[in-house]
Amino acid sequence: MCKSLKFALAILAGIEISLTACNTISDRSQPTPTSATPAQTPPATLHTKREDYQSIALSDVGNADTLTGNDPQAIALSTFGNIESEGGSQNVTVDYPQANQAIVTITQTGVADDSVGSIRYRVEFQQHSSPNGGKQWKMIWAGSQVKCHPGRGHQDWSTELCV
Repeated sequence: MCKSLKFALAILAGIEISLTACNTISDRSQPTPTSATPAQTPPATLHTKREDYQSIALSDVGNADTLTGNDPQAIALSTFGNIESEGGSQNVTVDYPQANQAIVTITQTGVADDSVGSIRYRVEFQQHSSPNGGKQWKMIWAGSQVKCHPGRGHQDWSTELCV
C-alpha cells in the first residue's frame, strides 16, 4: 500500500507542477487585460459619415409634410432623386443602423452639369409616433458630396466645389 501512496503523491505533484507552469499571470489582484474587437462596418456605409458631407438646410428642400412619411427611400427620392442626366444612372441604398433610424444614400452619375460629374446624397431619418398612432419616418438631416468632371477639379467624393 505504501507503493501506491507514493505513486499517487508523485502523480499529484506532477499535476501541480504542470498547472503551475501553465499559469503565466502571477498577480491575480490585477484585472486580466482583454482586447475589444470593434464591430465591423457594413460595406454600404463605409466612407459615408455625416462629417464627410456638406450639410443641406432641410427648410430649403421641403416642409414637414413632404419630409415625413412611411418609406424613407420614397421620401429621399422625392426630395433629391429628380435630376437631369446625360445618360447617367442613379443608385439608392437604405441602411438601418438601428431599428428607429434609416440612412438613405442616393448616388447620381452622369449629371447634366459642365463641372459636376456625380452627386451623392446622405439622407438620415428618425422613426417616431404619428398623431394617428402609427409610425412615421421623418427626415432629420441631409448632406451632399460631388465628384468633378476630369479637368474640372477633384476626382474623389468631396464637399469642395468643382471649377
